[in-house]
Amino acid sequence: MAVLVVLLATFAVAVLIQSIRLPSINYRLCGQIALSAMFFFAGISHFLLADGMVNMLPPVLPFRYEIIYATGLIEIALALGFLFSQYVRLTGIFAIAFLIAVFPSNVYSALNAVEFGGNVAGPIYLLFRVPMQVFLVVWVWVTSVKGSLKGSL
Repeated sequence: MAVLVVLLATFAVAVLIQSIRLPSINYRLCGQIALSAMFFFAGISHFLLADGMVNMLPPVLPFRYEIIYATGLIEIALALGFLFSQYVRLTGIFAIAFLIAVFPSNVYSALNAVEFGGNVAGPIYLLFRVPMQVFLVVWVWVTSVKGSLKGSL
């Protein structure tokens, strides 16, 4: 839920700043800035909250902390990629693949009521998480992968 708040709040601030400073708003750019903030926030969280996040992985998986740290680094790299216009499309493609790849850990966490990130609610949490994951994939697609939108979503 926190990543969604970071995404939407950053988007709103970026739109507000552009509306004050520029004659037209580049919504794609605002969306990319918001993605950068969201992935940076999520990536840093992997280092600050590693003990909670490691529980989102099945105990049979080896190197669970290393996986958490590696995915945190990937998210920070994605955050940086969204800031460089020449890499935005490629970053978007990688971000979509990443979001799909990490989704099973959210399913595992919800089914096992892991006490982290809302998963303690159990399988019912997936009623929120699945649409949110789809929303994030669509957000990345629209703002970063799909052809030029010329300032509109």
